[in-house]
Amino acid sequence: MTKPSAATLQPRPHRAPWPLILVAVAAVCYILGPMVALLTRVPWGRLGDALSSADTASLLRVSLWSSVEATAMTVLLGVPLALCLQYLRRGALIARGLVLLPLAMPPVVAGLALTAAVGRQGLAQPILDLFGIQLAFAFPGVVASHVFVCLPFVVVTVDSALRHLDGEISASARSVGMSDETIVRRITLPTIAPALATGAGLAFARSLGEFGTTLTFAGSMPGVTRTMPLGIYLIREVDQEAAYALSALLIGLAIACLAVASIPALLRRSPEPRPRTIHPLDAEALERLTTPRGSAMAIDVQTAGAPLRFSSGHTTTVVGPNGSGKTTLMKAIAGRIRGPEVSYGDAGTSVDAVPAPGMVVMLTQNPGLPPRASAAQAITMVTRSAARTHELLEAAGLQELADVRVPALSGGQAAQIALVRALAARPRVLILDEPLSAIDASSAARWRRLLRAGAHTRTTLLVTHDATDIHALADEVATMEHGRVVSIVPAAEFRDAPPTAFAAGLVGHNVISGAVLAVKDAAEATTANGATCRRRAVTLGLRGGAAPNLNLTGYTIDSGIQAGDVAWASFTPHAVHPVDTAALSATSEHNLIRGTVVAIEDLGAQAKVTLECGEYDITVLLSPHDFSNFSQLFGTTIDCQLMPYNLRVERSQ
Repeated sequence: MTKPSAATLQPRPHRAPWPLILVAVAAVCYILGPMVALLTRVPWGRLGDALSSADTASLLRVSLWSSVEATAMTVLLGVPLALCLQYLRRGALIARGLVLLPLAMPPVVAGLALTAAVGRQGLAQPILDLFGIQLAFAFPGVVASHVFVCLPFVVVTVDSALRHLDGEISASARSVGMSDETIVRRITLPTIAPALATGAGLAFARSLGEFGTTLTFAGSMPGVTRTMPLGIYLIREVDQEAAYALSALLIGLAIACLAVASIPALLRRSPEPRPRTIHPLDAEALERLTTPRGSAMAIDVQTAGAPLRFSSGHTTTVVGPNGSGKTTLMKAIAGRIRGPEVSYGDAGTSVDAVPAPGMVVMLTQNPGLPPRASAAQAITMVTRSAARTHELLEAAGLQELADVRVPALSGGQAAQIALVRALAARPRVLILDEPLSAIDASSAARWRRLLRAGAHTRTTLLVTHDATDIHALADEVATMEHGRVVSIVPAAEFRDAPPTAFAAGLVGHNVISGAVLAVKDAAEATTANGATCRRRAVTLGLRGGAAPNLNLTGYTIDSGIQAGDVAWASFTPHAVHPVDTAALSATSEHNLIRGTVVAIEDLGAQAKVTLECGEYDITVLLSPHDFSNFSQLFGTTIDCQLMPYNLRVERSQ
């Protein structure tokens, strides 16, 4: 099999609909038509004479210098303004509208506005006089006019690029200890460089063609304020052919300017995919290189309900259905959003006082790596040492990815680089929001071993939907529903007695629900924490056809449950056994479940069989002792027995 070339790996092209093509062609003709017509009127034989004249040289000098200075000023003013717009929470829409105002104003009105503000009788002229500055009817006035008109081009272009920049990139960088100034300098500006070049090019081109505002505010003084557009306007009254020649020159300058501005975008190339070997992970070395700078800290969260405490030096997995508030809680703990009061450690350092940079690191499913950096550069932004970065990558088995640009990383590779980067900050609190979801199974297993080995040195919160994370990493499990934490229990207790229906399904229990038909007291029971309580036998009326009589009996320790309540029940696949209904005693205490086999997974010594029981799919583990030939079971109906003491019933929240 031949290796596919880079050309074969390009996205398949798609043609635009014909109506769009026709309208687009008409628009292009409308733009290019007048320029082509103008070029047909240019006296090409006289072009040399027109361009070499002293008047043309004067016009060019004023236009080019004013455009260069105006472009530089629009960049110096526009980029900080666009950056500040990103921090606005209120009034951002109004601010962006005001930025566009110079584009909406007629040029003469813009010139009059400048005259009223900084003209010879303007409001600011007394201040300008103190410094000996005169703008109106002087070369600085030309630059001021151009800046006023061209500034929106830079602001709008850069602002648009910033708004499309993934917010997780800066949030992640801030989390690992980078300051806002460093983020702007090393991540934001390099990322938006092509957009900045485009905005500057548009500003320069617009400055070359500026006419009305300049004429109104700065006048048309030869050699001082008369620019090419003003010169063309005056020359056309006496020599129209010369005006056409100068117009062609101005068009050429504008095209050259835009071409130069597009160079950064043209130089960007999609990286050619190359296979990279992931080497074995050296857990001992990586643990040594990422040991936190201080001791692990407990985390206390004051919520509207009961206060929460995440134990120091423990790994707490956070589980719950989508939309239950897991990520929101993690962001509040990490200090990314305002919400519940959070404190760290026994001393109770408030998050409002912002923990030390890198003390609390949060890593989400989105790696948040700087898009213009290589993998090694992204990590070096945290370590500030290329040598330590090399050690980290080598210990993680990722040294072959060191020179790979972030956009060229696969999802799994980026996730692993992001993990190394987060650990490189040596945080005392590590918050992970499904960081292993994009990593292949074998690599994820290696990372779990590493996280487990170093768990005692830091406090780890791990949001997950994978039961493997609970089994392999969790000391405690926090369960969330409807935006609140309903329980934080030891992992063993969570696996044996899941607190919610979602949690029960997550650890592989079968979950059913229905209405409580009857409740009666039963024998005492001992809870997971050693307390003694009264058990209650609950008869649950199920929806669908999970049993011949649609009723199942189980037990609960909930003293408040009563007939008419909606409840859910769970049981493990091991608790269900095939049974011969004819051999069952009529007086024996049992639940009978009848279902059709719809799926079979051969596990070697046993088979995982899925029964369709009305609206429920129930998982049963069968051994060769139960059925000699699993393949013959598909589509058949079998009866299974579930003892009431194996059915745990809880009220629905």
